[in-house]
Amino acid sequence: MKLIPLPAGGLRLLLNFDEATMLDQLITQLLQLLQSHSGTALDPDPLFASLEVGGSDVIPEDPALARLFPNAYEKDAEASEFRKITEQGLLNRKMQDAMQVVSALGLGAMPDERTTVEVDISADTLPAWARTVTALRLAIAARIGLDTAEDHDRLLEDEETRGTVLVFDWLAAILEAALMMQMPDEDDTDGAAH
Repeated sequence: MKLIPLPAGGLRLLLNFDEATMLDQLITQLLQLLQSHSGTALDPDPLFASLEVGGSDVIPEDPALARLFPNAYEKDAEASEFRKITEQGLLNRKMQDAMQVVSALGLGAMPDERTTVEVDISADTLPAWARTVTALRLAIAARIGLDTAEDHDRLLEDEETRGTVLVFDWLAAILEAALMMQMPDEDDTDGAAH
């Protein structure tokens, strides 16, 4: 993986074929997880889909879904009412973001495994990337029981979870690098204030 700043703003993410394939597979699994919890078909209009009202009234049993859609309130009655109104819209937004990232990866048109996948991430597409990579990390953490730094160290030492933790860390590196490259320089922010 390599990130290159673009002259007009944004950045170019360079992934080797295996990295791009892994990211595509992870996002596809995330989409399948989200679709399994969705109560409706995804509206093709992004605005209507993100505003769609509906959802269950209890926190999902699946630990990954529970991490992605936690209770918004401590009291069960308030959490249940809020969830019934907002959950489907949140689900739809996560699915739209994930589909946008999969589309940007463009693996359907890959000629061969020696090709480097180049994806330009602009200020407009960065939020979808950030939300999708964050959702992947939350789902992975929930699946392997990664809640604290101590859990991270313990799971990294365990042969069964080591590979998953390394993927979790790789996703963190992508997210951190993309967000850091999008931040304005201190000189730019000082000049804007004058």
